[in-house]
Amino acid sequence: MSPTQKRPAGGLTGWGAAELFFTAGVAVAILFALLSGSIAKELDLTQAQLGQLSGIYTLAYSAGQLVLGAFLSSRTVKWILGGGAALASAGCFLLSGGREFSGMLAAQILVGLGLSGTFVGLIFLIGRDFSKSFPMMSSLSQSITNITGAGLSLLASLTPWLADFRATFRVMAVVLLAVAAAQFVFVRGRAAGNAPHPGREIAPISFFGAVGVAIRNFQFWMATVFYACLFGTMLAYANIWNIQFQIIYFGNDPSEAAMMNAMIAIGITAGSLVAGVWSRKAGFVLPARAFGLLGAAIFVFMSVLPLPRWDATALILVMGFALAGSILGLSVIQAHLAPAVTAVATSLAVTAAFVHGAILQTVIGTSLGAASTHTVAGAHESLFLIYQHGMVWLVGSVLAAAIAAFFFKPPPPDPRPA
Repeated sequence: MSPTQKRPAGGLTGWGAAELFFTAGVAVAILFALLSGSIAKELDLTQAQLGQLSGIYTLAYSAGQLVLGAFLSSRTVKWILGGGAALASAGCFLLSGGREFSGMLAAQILVGLGLSGTFVGLIFLIGRDFSKSFPMMSSLSQSITNITGAGLSLLASLTPWLADFRATFRVMAVVLLAVAAAQFVFVRGRAAGNAPHPGREIAPISFFGAVGVAIRNFQFWMATVFYACLFGTMLAYANIWNIQFQIIYFGNDPSEAAMMNAMIAIGITAGSLVAGVWSRKAGFVLPARAFGLLGAAIFVFMSVLPLPRWDATALILVMGFALAGSILGLSVIQAHLAPAVTAVATSLAVTAAFVHGAILQTVIGTSLGAASTHTVAGAHESLFLIYQHGMVWLVGSVLAAAIAAFFFKPPPPDPRPA
């Protein structure tokens, strides 16, 4: 077998290891959401403090992601992924033994920093080793991760084994150590698979030079708004507030809330595959607009009508489908920026999404707390009014993404200038 025949396997094993880390990172976030009630009860935390715990994780993830994006290269990618998994393992161990709010904050920072390289590292490897199939491979990666998350949420809704957050995070600490080893073994420091198109190869560029190129590109800004608003909304809603909404404002028990939350992941899985196939056939412009408008319509509908549980479950599934369109924002960046710039530009866009998600989580917690002091406790109408105070921020976010999609342009012909 010739070297060119062997390279795709190397690309697939490296992608598989990075995908495993990305999936483990999402699992940690989902587990925190599922166990947030248990954590709040045992540590006597308020809703605002719970929002701060989730928000500090997202901010740490975002800051680490931005820094790591500047250093991502074929030589550093396995160290960024492997070292990050080990650091996240330490953070999960601290979470499992946390007794005070301050200690939990510190643990969340460690977990956020450790996991911050998961997505940008995965996207870097896809762009390096599978550039011709970027939309499909990135969508497939998101689908695999979210179907795993859906399975985890459904399992939690059917069994009580996740009741103890301490034991759960101790298990995740061990899992992440194994994931760290996989990065060092399988992630390669060279291109594999179908490498970039020959006409698109350009000289390396500095971090600040890449930032300068990105911020002067209007399509980069529109792609960032689109991705940040859709993905940031998914982070805020799916990672913590949907479960809390279902338990506190709609009276569902934790198992029912977990099952409803799993619908988001299932919807994202289906939506990611549709986005990947559709954009491969028709380009990213029309699919992005369709996903953006669908998301805006669903969020508006769910914010104005108190729906029965099964109706709400169906709409949450469609909501996840719509939010999956966020991945098309990264396709815009790949299409309109030179290859040497895309790693940094992607890091900036993804960081913006996590910062936006962190802000949404904190703002929603504060808004719910403020609204609850001005309503009649226990009244169904008052509970839904409080819920609306939280949802209005998510509605605005998804509407902004839908508007940004209407400024997308088709990719220019290759080769593209630096």
